[in-house]
Amino acid sequence: MRKEIPPPVSTTTVCFENKPLVATLLALSLVMIIWNLPPYYHNLISTAPPCSASPTTTILSTSSSSFSPENFTASLSATPATSPSDPNKRVFQPFGNAAALFVLMGAYRGGPSSFSVVGLASKPIHTFGKPWFKCEYLSNNGTTTRATKAVKILPDWGYGRVYTVVVVNCTFPSNPNSDNSGGKLILNAYYNESPNLFERLTVLEEDAGSYNESKFSPPYPYEYLYCGSSLYGNVSSSRMREWMAYHAWFFGERSHFVFHDAGGISAEVREVLEPWIRAGRVTVQDIRDQAQYDGYYYNQFLIVNDCLHRYRHAAEWTFFFDVDEYIYLPDGNTLESVLAEFSDYTQFTIEQNPMSSVLCLNDSTQGYPRQWGFEKLLFRESRTNIRRDRKYAIQAKNAFATGVHMSENVVGKTLHKTETKIRYYHYHNTITVHEELCREMLPASAKEKVTLYKKLPFVYDDSMKKLVNTIKEFEQKKIGTKDVKHFS
Repeated sequence: MRKEIPPPVSTTTVCFENKPLVATLLALSLVMIIWNLPPYYHNLISTAPPCSASPTTTILSTSSSSFSPENFTASLSATPATSPSDPNKRVFQPFGNAAALFVLMGAYRGGPSSFSVVGLASKPIHTFGKPWFKCEYLSNNGTTTRATKAVKILPDWGYGRVYTVVVVNCTFPSNPNSDNSGGKLILNAYYNESPNLFERLTVLEEDAGSYNESKFSPPYPYEYLYCGSSLYGNVSSSRMREWMAYHAWFFGERSHFVFHDAGGISAEVREVLEPWIRAGRVTVQDIRDQAQYDGYYYNQFLIVNDCLHRYRHAAEWTFFFDVDEYIYLPDGNTLESVLAEFSDYTQFTIEQNPMSSVLCLNDSTQGYPRQWGFEKLLFRESRTNIRRDRKYAIQAKNAFATGVHMSENVVGKTLHKTETKIRYYHYHNTITVHEELCREMLPASAKEKVTLYKKLPFVYDDSMKKLVNTIKEFEQKKIGTKDVKHFS
């Protein structure tokens, strides 16, 4: 059988010279790489701008999708350094980014014409360089208002590590949202003294109709606000339960507590806080992502500053202390009378009564495993005339930034001589103890004399124990018998 032979297919072969083709592709690739490099990184790898280039303003926006540090690092890695003709000429080739220029945590209105921006920044840049900030407000009505001042504050007393805390206070000539049309607060963060190199960040957006000037003056939502530092580690749910019940009683119904979970609020701790959360007395904020940024002590300076500004107009007085510390009023003082006496001061500091975390009376009738921590730890370290850490309360509306033990950025006076009016009991090294606290027993005679323990003097002090029945009754009344029995 004869096979059908298909008709021939006409083909055309185009031949190119290989070397010109490769050279052309390489040239095009190089042009595209240079074209896509942001100006800042172009400056890093180029010693001089193009001769014909006119001065331009460089804006590095964190919202840009055309560039990522990973791509930039890869492109530099793929481009070997040019070997200099002089063998003694050394080449420095950059890779990656060591720390962010600015890490935003929050931005808040401080009043009709002022805002505060709270975040972290590269400590070396702020220690050895001269970065600065500028604020703008872009109104939804199409107008732009520039701040008269943008004041940078570094409130962590030099304790920062890779990152330091930065609070930027922006003050405008007048309310930039006076027509209540809403708008955006823009922060320009500059790398150095040059105005040509900066990041442009949208840090706050206000919806139309959301501005309410009455929020900036009394009456405030609460009388007292508690701002807690970063909670971390294996926190005891029993100690947290006791602390919460005591201070909910101490500060009264018109108080609120803000905790910051840096890994310390386990499921068990959350369970004992849950009744207070449901009652509207507690807010828990998840700050575990702060661990990505190496700052001082779980970034506690960042956290207290964010809390200060976030709740600036939430209460007349804001208290800063830890969950192993109990505020106490000696000699029959009331909180209302003490704070009325201190009302002319912006802040006051509080002296501590340091308590032993292990010493208890050897008394078989006590049933220590069922008792609360401050019910059985009754020995106070009694050295005098030494400096101890203090905690404090502040009228937040008069503070621009704050610290862990006090603020150095306030308008108004600070009072330190307060020990006859208000103190705090400090049960150091108890908050993460899950076993029995009573680990060293003292004879009954220790109630009447000074006891030396590890070369430190201790005296018997049952001031807190006298309050425990009142606190337990208060807890049961407020959160219910069912929850109390579950926690006991």
